[in-house]
Amino acid sequence: MSTILIIDDDEQFNLMMKTALEAKGYEVETASNGRDAKVLYQNKKYDVIVTDIIMPDVDGYEVILDLRRMGMGDRTIAVSAGGRTAADDYLITAKHFDVAATFNKPFELQPFREKIEEIIKSHQ
Repeated sequence: MSTILIIDDDEQFNLMMKTALEAKGYEVETASNGRDAKVLYQNKKYDVIVTDIIMPDVDGYEVILDLRRMGMGDRTIAVSAGGRTAADDYLITAKHFDVAATFNKPFELQPFREKIEEIIKSHQ
């Protein structure tokens, strides 16, 4: 079973994603910030990691850079609804860190799930 880590400070988003992805047969864990997520991904291997950009404590950029150093950048999806600027501004920066994909929130679940499956298949 493929495992996915969702990192977002929006608990409703975490629950929605967890429910939608578990319904497709994935094992899903969630974290509400990068600090808590770091404890998880340093102790367990995930097939895909999805991180929001704007979060308290440790933000998504720090998570992405950490995952990149661990050789996991190509398994990382960045998501954002924006903040002080538009979501696209944050996601363009995330693309420069070589994430596998970016999605503006809210997004359609089908293309998101397809990207997850593509990432998983490319690492089998």
